[in-house]
Amino acid sequence: MDSSSFILALQLQQQDLDLWEQSRKGKQREGELTDVDLAFEACRHELEAMTAQISDHILALSIARAVDSDAQAIRKAQLAEEEAARDHTYALMLSDDPSAAPRPVTVEIKEEEPMDDAEDGLIDILRSLNLGGLLDSMSSQPESSSWASSRKESQTRECIACNDQFPPLALFRSPCSHEYCRACLVGLVRSSFQDESLFPPKCCRQTIPVEQGRWFSPQLVGQFRAKNLEFGTPNRTYCSEPSCSTFIPPVFIDGDTATCPRCVRRTCIHCNGPHHIGVCPSDTASQQVLQLADQNGWQQCYSCYRVVELETGCYHMTCHCRAQFCYLCGDRWKTCSCPQWEEARLIRRANVVVDRDDNADRMDAAVRQARVEEERANLMENHECTHETWELRDGDRQCEECHDILPRYIFECRQCHIMACRRCRFNRL
Repeated sequence: MDSSSFILALQLQQQDLDLWEQSRKGKQREGELTDVDLAFEACRHELEAMTAQISDHILALSIARAVDSDAQAIRKAQLAEEEAARDHTYALMLSDDPSAAPRPVTVEIKEEEPMDDAEDGLIDILRSLNLGGLLDSMSSQPESSSWASSRKESQTRECIACNDQFPPLALFRSPCSHEYCRACLVGLVRSSFQDESLFPPKCCRQTIPVEQGRWFSPQLVGQFRAKNLEFGTPNRTYCSEPSCSTFIPPVFIDGDTATCPRCVRRTCIHCNGPHHIGVCPSDTASQQVLQLADQNGWQQCYSCYRVVELETGCYHMTCHCRAQFCYLCGDRWKTCSCPQWEEARLIRRANVVVDRDDNADRMDAAVRQARVEEERANLMENHECTHETWELRDGDRQCEECHDILPRYIFECRQCHIMACRRCRFNRL
């Protein structure tokens, strides 16, 4: 069925609906709608939407064909006009000075000029509207051979986060070239609002731009900017009201008092308790936490004052706020003379890695000792690993970053042997 017949059929159905409405007038109370009325009204809206959609598709297909097949003809016509303009200018010169030497003009018309990425993307979008050849069957114009040869079979690509297949236009390409579907992309951004170690959202250590447009709503961009201000503020102050706990930007801090922009309660920036007059009372709860940290050898981040504990690895610590410091002294990383690791921790970590071997329980003492020494040397060499290559490990495993349990498989870095889930591998490490 061609396009005109298809649209005519829709118009005839709309006329039938109009006749039915006229026949119903005066047979019911004014303002009263029956279920039949609602059903026919829904049918009318559906027909109108279908008509508009088909018209839009036909227009888009026409534009795509013009871009794809008429570009060279338009370019040749443009060059011909430019040559005619130059001839006209030369004729005017001769009228003023008959002895003027002619200026040869060589017009080179290329058979095909490469298009930039924006033009390629536009054509791909327009071609993608031609789903299954439906529009070609509706078009009254025959399909050109160049268009037919350029039309591609429908393709899908994989979302790096959920592994589902999507049309290329439904995927967002991150700076590292990995692609995300909309749901996973928005989910990653929202997760970064709750987990500072994921902020700003990134893939393969490259930041994903969060800007208003096709992929991100104005509300989400606004939330991102608010979190960017919050996470970028050192020594933050939050509302002392437990039911509020809103971040208080520096602009709302006057002296030692912070005023919550949400509930207007005032908070002391020193003890983070309710505003008070006079000397700030001691924060006994925080002091107890610091005493416990000192007893257990924990360290406090110099930037956000979080208390952290080193489980495995070297003394190079990276806090949730992205500050890097030495676990021994608490100073900024590489500004102190402390050793980079402790031998006992290296041996303990090396044993953990060796225990993952399939034949670990069958190793004799000498072989195991050699493997432990090998992994110890490897950990010393890769103590600041950039996690370039990974391999899959089957089985029930635990992510060493977020501590989630993965029932089927996990990723293991081939250099430092850290085990990480998919999100931690791509978006956190």
